[in-house]
Amino acid sequence: MLSRILGAVGTVLLVVGVVLAVRPVHAGGDNCGSVFRPGEGITPMQCDARLNSRGTLVAGFGVGGLALGITAITLTAIRDRRTRVTS
Repeated sequence: MLSRILGAVGTVLLVVGVVLAVRPVHAGGDNCGSVFRPGEGITPMQCDARLNSRGTLVAGFGVGGLALGITAITLTAIRDRRTRVTS
């Protein structure tokens, strides 16, 4: 049960990270683009700070989601191994 909850929360964190990475960032009425595809041409300096902070958020959600997913897989593997060894 715990591994399913961790897996679900990890998946939600990954989806939130992808959504934040794809959504465009705006600064002062200018379209700065997204984390994956910054705006074309010369971007205003205020876009740099917003894109960097958005990139940090995306990285945090991605790493957190992956960590929870790996933990869920590890817990499942340990539980299955204990079941096979004791029976």
